[in-house]
Amino acid sequence: MTLSTNFRAIKALCALFAAASMLSGCAGLSNRDKPDENSQSATEDRADDPLRYRAKVHTELASNYFQRGQMSVALEELREAIRLDARYGVAHSILGLVYADLGEFAKADVAFKQAITVAPAEGDIRNNYGSYLCRQNRVKEGLEQFDAALKLSLYTTPQIALENAGSCALEAAMIRPAEAYFTRLVQIQPFSSRGYQGLAAIALKTARLEEVRKQVRMGLGAQPQSAELFFYGACAEKRLGDRAAEDSYTQQLKSRYANSPLNAQLAKGGCE
Repeated sequence: MTLSTNFRAIKALCALFAAASMLSGCAGLSNRDKPDENSQSATEDRADDPLRYRAKVHTELASNYFQRGQMSVALEELREAIRLDARYGVAHSILGLVYADLGEFAKADVAFKQAITVAPAEGDIRNNYGSYLCRQNRVKEGLEQFDAALKLSLYTTPQIALENAGSCALEAAMIRPAEAYFTRLVQIQPFSSRGYQGLAAIALKTARLEEVRKQVRMGLGAQPQSAELFFYGACAEKRLGDRAAEDSYTQQLKSRYANSPLNAQLAKGGCE
């Protein structure tokens, strides 16, 4: 009974690419709403710092190859980016992600630490490092990186770090910190379901069923909806004894998310 474990990596990558003004396909995190600013930035990089501009181009290519699973080519592009501009933190950070995906964790650690060293004020890089640390079960270190990102006044996507930190803390059974992160997330993004989903998961884990009911309803009134919200709703209503509400959530989970493993879990009576 936890939040999805996949979104942290996806969010981390999207945040990093958005910070680098590269990819426009990451939902909710792209810079497509500010094309002139990105275009101007690229022009300024080209004119004022041609090596940084070339490093960004190679990093963009690397990130695309990484997404396609072409790791050796991604590594070549990143090495060239770092050769051109060793102080370009994004390149080091993506290098860390590539090494982590390859299971070369010692090299990933070195790359992430170098990214922080050369770009200590880049919140997106700290967010990605925090996500990596949490996936390595280094929760305390991971939360420290998220907190460091959230303290940066120029960090433009704090909702990403809050969601990742909340999920990391929750999976480590750190209930109070997890609740604090998701509560902050709801405060800054009241029309996003992510914070409500996290709070619903925490409430179910702590058997506060009326609170689950409340957070699920709030989450379903926001966007995006998710299989987890319907699952939490069904579990809570089952324990509260509202058979009609339980059946409604169960049927919506089946019809909207037919391939979700939560259907089988619910059918077996598993709400943990």
